[in-house]
Amino acid sequence: MKILIVYHSYYNNNTKKVALTFNEIANGKLINLNRDKDCNLNLDDYELIGLGSGVYKESLSPTIFKLINKLDFTNKNVFVFSTSGVGLRFYNKSLIKALKARGAKVRGDFACKGSFVAKDFSDNRIFDIIGRLSMGHPNDKDLKKAKKFMRKLLESL
Repeated sequence: MKILIVYHSYYNNNTKKVALTFNEIANGKLINLNRDKDCNLNLDDYELIGLGSGVYKESLSPTIFKLINKLDFTNKNVFVFSTSGVGLRFYNKSLIKALKARGAKVRGDFACKGSFVAKDFSDNRIFDIIGRLSMGHPNDKDLKKAKKFMRKLLESL
C-alpha cells in the first residue's frame, strides 16, 4: 500500500515526531510543508494520505488547508493528526470537515500533546499552566499510541 504523510510542523517539531512515528509503521512518503509549501502532489499515486499539523492560535496551520483546497480528494482514504498543548482531537474537526467537503473518506484521526513555552504565545496565566503540563510531549507513551493508531488504521483498510 502506498502511503503519503503530509504535515506542517515548525514550532517545536512536535507534529514531525508524530509523523515520523507513523511512518515507522507505514513506510510511506513524508512531506513537511514547512520546507515544501508548493509541493506538486498527485494523490492518485497513494492509497492512504495522512494530513497533520500543530495547533497554532487555536487552529491547525492555514498551510494545510491551502494544500487540501488545491487537490482532489474525491474517494481518497485519509487520516488527520495534530499536536497541541492540550492534545485534544477537537482541533481536528475543521480539517476533517474540509476534507469531507472535498470528497475524502476520513478513516480516523489522532491527537496528542505537544510541548510549548507559554510566553512564546501569551502572557495569560492559564497558558503557562497548560505549557507546564505539556512539557516533554509527545513522549514515549504518546508515540506508542501513535503506532497503535497507525497499525489499527492499516489493518482496517
